[in-house]
Amino acid sequence: MDRETGEKGHATNDMFFESVPLPSLAPGELTAARLDPVLRDWVSSAPIRALADASGWNWRPCPDTGDLLRHLAELSDDWDFRSREGGVERDLIGAQAAEVNGRLIAEELILPAAKALGLVSATPVPDARFSALVVLSGLVRACVNRTKYAADLVKNGVHADSVTVLGGHRKLSDGERAQAAQLGFGEQFDEADMIVATTRQAFGLDEPQQVKESGERPSVWDDGLWSAWANYTWPGVQVLVAPSGAPDRRVNTVDQLRYWASENGIGRDDRVLLLTTQIYVPYQQFGGLQVLGIERGCGVYCCGVDAASSYLPAASFSGRSYLQEIRSALRAAAQLLAAARKAND
Repeated sequence: MDRETGEKGHATNDMFFESVPLPSLAPGELTAARLDPVLRDWVSSAPIRALADASGWNWRPCPDTGDLLRHLAELSDDWDFRSREGGVERDLIGAQAAEVNGRLIAEELILPAAKALGLVSATPVPDARFSALVVLSGLVRACVNRTKYAADLVKNGVHADSVTVLGGHRKLSDGERAQAAQLGFGEQFDEADMIVATTRQAFGLDEPQQVKESGERPSVWDDGLWSAWANYTWPGVQVLVAPSGAPDRRVNTVDQLRYWASENGIGRDDRVLLLTTQIYVPYQQFGGLQVLGIERGCGVYCCGVDAASSYLPAASFSGRSYLQEIRSALRAAAQLLAAARKAND
């Protein structure tokens, strides 16, 4: 596959795409043979094709689904606006027009495509019993919205045997610290402290009944905290601070899920409900299927907080943000199929 330059992209206000379902296979069906056609249908869907065309990509025939996913994941570096801005957090990508290969990709195309791919509007949580509701952490606003939504889900009848809020040690930005103070959380040291505070507020909890930490905290931020861990527990609720899988970077979602699954003995009898912000649902669904479904053999379903269900006013995502997260989903889909093929070898 190649990149091609040309005239600026455009779309009409009447642009519409049919909804594209995410793979949600039962644990016993997470084989390469079953994943291959559903991932091919997803990656070959009309919204992804339209965004690829608007980006100037030459979509060549690719009989092998793994090759198709890998090639598109490589081409989607064009949508890596975080790197363009020097590796910024997702909330700092910016709202300027999405320009790719000399083309402006119209918001009137990106938003309908993102909606069809499941990055905008939440879908109802299945009426099923889950062994665990796992809340994934993020920036301060996300931590508040996700823990509040998790508490609402439990209150309104979502059946989960336990609730875990997952996070890691991450230095808060100046803006996040200011926002935490404005919201009444006081001065927060890092993301780990923030998820403890938001979980206590959302679920009405006192001090944790049990605290386990890998060591004492330094008085000022130190990147060595990336490898630290902690566990705070209340009846039915747990905050788990996971260590990074590598000492030279902060913890990511894969690290967190693997650590949680190992600490809690997650296996084939478990059904896990992951909770994130809606824009990240496709990426987190693919990642959850890989880490929990293939590696652990459990059932996985990912749900999200959207604008309608946000406790704090939802962040306003630009077309650049949606393209960034569709890129994340493409990369995760490629990794998922590769993991399934490896598991079946």
